[in-house]
Amino acid sequence: MTPTDSAAARRLRAIERLHALDRAGDPALTALTRVASFVVGGGAAAVHLIDDEVQHRVAATDAPLGEHPREDSMCKLVVDGERRIVCEDATADSRFAYSSFVQGDAPVRFYASTPVRATDGTVVGSLCTWDIEAREIGDEHVRRLEDLAEQVATLLELRQVASELGHAASHDPLTGVLNRTMLDDRLAHAFARRMRRDCDVLVVVVDLDGFKAINDTLGHDTGDVVLKTVASRLQTATRAEDTVARLGGDEFAVVAELQPDSDGESILVARIESGLSEPAEYGGELRPLRASVGAALAEPGDDVRAALARADQAMYARKRERR
Repeated sequence: MTPTDSAAARRLRAIERLHALDRAGDPALTALTRVASFVVGGGAAAVHLIDDEVQHRVAATDAPLGEHPREDSMCKLVVDGERRIVCEDATADSRFAYSSFVQGDAPVRFYASTPVRATDGTVVGSLCTWDIEAREIGDEHVRRLEDLAEQVATLLELRQVASELGHAASHDPLTGVLNRTMLDDRLAHAFARRMRRDCDVLVVVVDLDGFKAINDTLGHDTGDVVLKTVASRLQTATRAEDTVARLGGDEFAVVAELQPDSDGESILVARIESGLSEPAEYGGELRPLRASVGAALAEPGDDVRAALARADQAMYARKRERR
């Protein structure tokens, strides 16, 4: 059976929504495959996620993880048909004649697979078991396999919910950069690493100039656009290992670990100032962005509050210079 475009599209969206391909090797998923193997009396077992081109084996017992062409997958019949398949001897079943898994010196013979469904009913993959020995299993074994497939789906959903909650707790909901709580945590960890790595910790504070006027004259929706633009430009100007966070309101901060006595501070600050000096489109036209940038290296003995205060003072000094 060939899946309809709508079914294939729903499956791809569900796999993406669950970030299911990121769960490869998940210990809990692997444990469920071990139980599946036990339920059917031994052999290999796996969780397969199938998109429009590839079968992704994200958890398995007695089989390697990895990818396989969809066109050769036995489980594509389960996913496309959205129903279980139990086969005593796949080598004698014409439905699998196309697959390399039932050919060669050690072909798959026993095969039992059942769909894994997301909460909206979309089939995203399969929980399958197989062996090179032919055998039968009873209806009760099949029902237990289906129970396990439900547990696989539940686990994928719970993993995604936990990920979303973790992201919400650590990120600013408007701009997507880290929030103040995570900034404090990252800065504290940077202080701890400073002792081991002999590095400097640079704190940069960015404050938007005239932001209240933007909100008052152009509206808060436009102000939100400006904040998102600034966050994006800060991420572009900094390195992947640097921390970009929103302190609140129209203030942002950057934390960077630098080699002592290097020109890393001046380079980073110059990149930030250059990025924020370019006009941005908001309020229906291209307008200037104005921001004051202050940077300070944390001193020995500084805690999080002291380091931020030092950079904050530098930012206000810069703001006074520009008036």
